[in-house]
Amino acid sequence: MKYFFVVITILIMLMLPNIGYSQVTNNSAATGEQEVKLITPILQRLSDKGTYLVVIKSGQSSISSGLNIEIVFLNKTSPYLSTPPANSESNLSSTEYNKSSGMVIPSVVERTLPVKSYDIAINSGDGQEIWKKTNQIPQGGRGPQSIVLDKYDIGNITISINNIVPDPSLVDTLNQKSNSSEQFAALNQTGSKLPTDSVKFQTTIIVI
Repeated sequence: MKYFFVVITILIMLMLPNIGYSQVTNNSAATGEQEVKLITPILQRLSDKGTYLVVIKSGQSSISSGLNIEIVFLNKTSPYLSTPPANSESNLSSTEYNKSSGMVIPSVVERTLPVKSYDIAINSGDGQEIWKKTNQIPQGGRGPQSIVLDKYDIGNITISINNIVPDPSLVDTLNQKSNSSEQFAALNQTGSKLPTDSVKFQTTIIVI
């Protein structure tokens, strides 16, 4: 029994240096990992049909976690969001991203509009589609996305948000605020297909 205890003790002593080295190596790799972000933390454009002010918020995140963005569908009359300083601390409350992602929400009231679903695609500068998701369902007019690519040092990209389907609860609101009562009249007809909208953003991915 005494011999068995001695053997176990020696084995443990031999393993300790290896365990310590493994932890140091992993910590070093995590510290030196590259990060990725969009060139601008806030992108915003009116949708093609003028229904929404669509905003893309981008944070700085590690390559292993992917490019984190949040798509926000605002009322078209909402004020444009001012871009915060690049080193601002995150105050993101609408998603589960950590503050370390660097995502920022300016201190303004965001009047989001309900959206039933949307498609999103990313094309490289030469027009090649490199990432796509369809039938995405935002919550409260917000759609967080973690974009994982084979490589991130691709420079200029186009982010296309297509087939934006308004939530049926939005119909009455749009009809009430529309100058033309016929603009959304088809929505009140049984079996009518909800009119879709779209928007495109030209931006750049940066690896740091």
